[in-house]
Amino acid sequence: MSDATTSLVEFYRRNGISPVRQDISDLEAHFTRRAGLYRQLGMLPSFLRGRSILEIGPGSGFNSIYTATLEPSRYVLLEGNPAGVADIERLFAGFPVLRARIEIASSLVEDYDSAERYDFVLCEGMLALAGIADPASLLRAVAKFVAPGGMLVITCIDAISDFAETLRRLCGQMLIDPSESLAEQASALILVFGPHLASLPGMSRRHDDWVIDNLLNPASIGPYLSIPDAIAAIRDEFEFYGASPHYCTDWRWYKSLTPGATGYNERGTEQYWANAHNLLDCTRLFPPRDPLANQQLYAQCEATRNLIREYESSRDTDVVTEIRARLGEVEQSLRAFNPQIADAVQEVSALVASVPPDAKAVAASRQFGPWFGRGQQYLSFSRP
Repeated sequence: MSDATTSLVEFYRRNGISPVRQDISDLEAHFTRRAGLYRQLGMLPSFLRGRSILEIGPGSGFNSIYTATLEPSRYVLLEGNPAGVADIERLFAGFPVLRARIEIASSLVEDYDSAERYDFVLCEGMLALAGIADPASLLRAVAKFVAPGGMLVITCIDAISDFAETLRRLCGQMLIDPSESLAEQASALILVFGPHLASLPGMSRRHDDWVIDNLLNPASIGPYLSIPDAIAAIRDEFEFYGASPHYCTDWRWYKSLTPGATGYNERGTEQYWANAHNLLDCTRLFPPRDPLANQQLYAQCEATRNLIREYESSRDTDVVTEIRARLGEVEQSLRAFNPQIADAVQEVSALVASVPPDAKAVAASRQFGPWFGRGQQYLSFSRP
């Protein structure tokens, strides 16, 4: 586990950053969003009151503010990035009552030595973006801190849900000069992708942080942890409970559930594959479709991403030709159910036909610009 978070945390440490800051000037709106997320995951505010909570990788603590208001009996924030720890201290300094309710442990999860098991373990925005070869192993390291009868909350991300951002990364990487500083690269890309982000309702993250973390952070092009991956990794000790978006329904009669055969993990996986195409586009919802068709779409998106990673490593323009061929395959698959996004993929292919692409054309792209997938998905698991 020594390399578990090296790529992510070392990038932050090397640059002295914690690029996860949010605009919480409207605190009521922020709290409403967090309460809505917890509700979708099956967690009402009273469920956390008087309970012990471990939050792993809280970043700068913006989401922790809400959780602290729920009055847990113990609330430990485990953060391995010194810049993140400093941000947490600065943020909570404005909320002294809430600051008294938290403990900050400055440590990586693999170095955290505690015999305590917690009622709730929260790990948001880290597992799928740690830049490691085996995210499932990091998930198991996180899950061990959940007490029997407790709940685990994580985030997943996959080749379909992240495809729009992956293509933004391609354009961004083609536009930057790798020899320039991180600040110079970020400044250039904010101008290009700022109009895209401005079109996204509910965007609360700073644009500079988003650009750095999604387009320039090396961990962001590492292996994914998808919903099926996460369920498979801990299925022997945990049961799928809830999700945001709430993609899973269960019409079974409750009396048909038997000990050792509840089928919660199986349903979470099966319904993922029936609905995975809906992760591609955050503005539209389509009926479930053939899981095999979605598995083919996933393979096409993943193959495209692998080539983008290769281009980022080699800067070989011949790889762009291969990427455009893969984009043609994705476009054809999308024509069957979402022609609008098929047009967006076609537009991206045309934009990257020239190396580098026209920055102003990328910024003003009509189909690509407003296209965002569903990004991260939140999952909750119960530990029997």
